[in-house]
Amino acid sequence: MTPTEGVRERQYLDYLRLIARHKWFLMSFVVLITTLAVGYSIFISTPLYQSNAELLQRRSGIDKALIGSDVFQESYQPERKMQTAAELVKSPDVETSVYNEMADRLNGRNPNSLVDVSVLRQADILRITATDPDPQLASDLANSYANNYINWRRTVDLEILESARKPIEAQLSSTPAVQQDSVSYKVLQDKLETLKILETIQNGDLEIVKPATPAEHPFSPKPMRFGAIAFLISLLLGIGAIFFKDQLDTRIRSSEEITSQIRKPVLSSIPKIPSSSNSQPITLSAPASSFSESFRLLKTNLNYIEPDQEIKSIMVTSPGSNEGKTTTISNLAITMARSGQRVIILEADLRRPMLSKYFNLDNTYGLSNAIAGTRSLRESMQLIDIESLAGVSSNNDMAHLSTIKPIYCATAGPIPPNPGELAASDKLAELIRQARDYADIVLVDAPPTGLVGDAASIASKVDGVLFVVRLAYTSKKSVNSLKSFIDTIPCNVMGLVVTNAGTLDSYGSYYGY
Repeated sequence: MTPTEGVRERQYLDYLRLIARHKWFLMSFVVLITTLAVGYSIFISTPLYQSNAELLQRRSGIDKALIGSDVFQESYQPERKMQTAAELVKSPDVETSVYNEMADRLNGRNPNSLVDVSVLRQADILRITATDPDPQLASDLANSYANNYINWRRTVDLEILESARKPIEAQLSSTPAVQQDSVSYKVLQDKLETLKILETIQNGDLEIVKPATPAEHPFSPKPMRFGAIAFLISLLLGIGAIFFKDQLDTRIRSSEEITSQIRKPVLSSIPKIPSSSNSQPITLSAPASSFSESFRLLKTNLNYIEPDQEIKSIMVTSPGSNEGKTTTISNLAITMARSGQRVIILEADLRRPMLSKYFNLDNTYGLSNAIAGTRSLRESMQLIDIESLAGVSSNNDMAHLSTIKPIYCATAGPIPPNPGELAASDKLAELIRQARDYADIVLVDAPPTGLVGDAASIASKVDGVLFVVRLAYTSKKSVNSLKSFIDTIPCNVMGLVVTNAGTLDSYGSYYGY
């Protein structure tokens, strides 16, 4: 497969994923429009009936046979002659005659608006089609046009014969008696008699081969056909609306949109955690749920992402706020502790700290004190009370907590006036190194990359960086900024965590990367 074909295939897959993501909107839109169309055709629209009258157009050539010339000036282009005849069926003279004949039934309507004339392919036959809610009126209207067109053509042909007869009569009447025995005089007399015969038998060379009869079933509406057309149109309109909305949507909707720009793996896709679980980590309240499984997968993938390198400190950040960074780092810490690892959490987000509320910890002292030198790292850390956090009330509740190793957390502490300087200080790097000696894994909660430069300063002080991106929330512009961060900051980006994932972004999406 060439690179161009690969790009095109990814684009097609993106289109399919986009449609699949909005499948309920598309299905609802198509069903609604199709149902309305079918309902309208059945219950509201007026049934229309069609009747057809067919005329055979022919030239016997009797004028040439009798008098040796084409009185009617036959065309040598049959198709053009038939098209001309079709146009003449709805000529003003024919229209007037039909209206005078059926004025009381037309209710002021123009009869031409109710009639269509066509030429049958490969046949000298005109088809006059009349359409009306009254099947009898449609039938009578088609027959009226057929009869009046024949009469009009007969009148026109008689006028042609009369114009040919009068000069001959005038010439015969002006011939002296002494010349009436001549051959030329007798020839003129024969032509005159022939023209009189033609006038007698003239019928416009038209014949009704199929008179119109009232239709038994309506021509329109046809609910099935109407519904099929509405289905196709609504399907196209719905897909168009989805693509148009997608062009206006500035938010990331799938993992593929992220990985197409940031060539890093999605280590886990975290489903949307129920709001009822926000009071405590989901890995404590529902350890056997799919939510907890997604964090276990994240922990497993972190172990395999850098197999030849010792990863003991990981910075967790996000492009913006409210993307699930605190939720991710908290549940990941519990998952790691449950697997037997000693975990320390350092809250380096000195601008908007949240871990103290999440773990019910005291924030009167913390990491900012350790960086300032007023406390040691040990004095700045607190033990997270897992039992209290999980709301344990009996020995049975202790069963799934017994294997969790102690988790220590250094909250942000008092917010300093210069958080950016503290984040960039060598003291913070030293504290991270100390924490590495105390624990198996150190998780550093850093500020968002798109708001301040603190994350860029901290990224070079840790062994790996983990980005948290929230679907249907993070903007495409933020992802572009994240890509610039990765391209410009010297750090080891381990991968991405996608939060608020739905059915299209299951926690196994890493394996499809």
